[in-house]
Amino acid sequence: MTEDEKYLFDVNGYIVVRNALSAADIALANAAIDRYADRIRERVGEDSLSGGSKALQGSTGRGDLDGALSWEEPYGRPFRDMLVNRTVVPYLHELLGPGFRLDHDLAIITMRRGAEGHILHGSSGPGFDRHQYYICKAGRMHNGLTVVAYQMADVNPGDGGLCVVPGSHKGNFPCPAALRRGEAYRDFVKQITCKAGDCIIFTEAVTHGTLPWTADHQRRTALFRFSPGNLAYVPHAWPANKLELMSPEQRLVLEPPYHSRLNRPVLRLDGEPAAASRSE
Repeated sequence: MTEDEKYLFDVNGYIVVRNALSAADIALANAAIDRYADRIRERVGEDSLSGGSKALQGSTGRGDLDGALSWEEPYGRPFRDMLVNRTVVPYLHELLGPGFRLDHDLAIITMRRGAEGHILHGSSGPGFDRHQYYICKAGRMHNGLTVVAYQMADVNPGDGGLCVVPGSHKGNFPCPAALRRGEAYRDFVKQITCKAGDCIIFTEAVTHGTLPWTADHQRRTALFRFSPGNLAYVPHAWPANKLELMSPEQRLVLEPPYHSRLNRPVLRLDGEPAAASRSE
């Protein structure tokens, strides 16, 4: 990360990495989503994410599509490659430290016109969440659970989709309920616009959610959640059949949580394997 990017992440709690995916990556990822579109599950009824907010309600729910890391060739390839994307890896080194790991399985999010929003949430203030946090000490940023969201479709002003309250990752007081529900203080909520191929990285400590989708085209986001190498938010053991599909570099990111001093294998900044780390 450049010094400017470190400043912007520290101030805002997120950053947009432009052109993280090539045109070929985007095309293949979209073809894969089209192939498995019949598996998309829309969150309606009790699975609604709008929290009963009239400001966030819609005619249908967000679409969830799971299992992409296990899809056969070539359809799973672009998503497996996202684990060690050479443009994004240096950012994760800076934000999570060498030896960062995939905490949650990949979730592909879709939204069609009329899809409801997601009530705003985040782990900042008033307590300390030891799994989702942001701290800066001695010029170094430290994050807990961190989201990496690759875009397979443009998100234009007014379309909806991901929104954040910039700077809220440093908040010390509870987020007002009316803000969380999108019913007040809307000037403090920022919709994140981006192009297909861009990647949004944000700490789970920042207050974030989703605005209802208004565009005619479908929102498509591949959402990964990473943690520092010593930390786990969810219990997870990657099945052998999934690991068999991974390259040696990708398998490093699926290591279980443990301290780097215990010979933890890590990626270099260029996405290639490095020697096991013994750092303290």
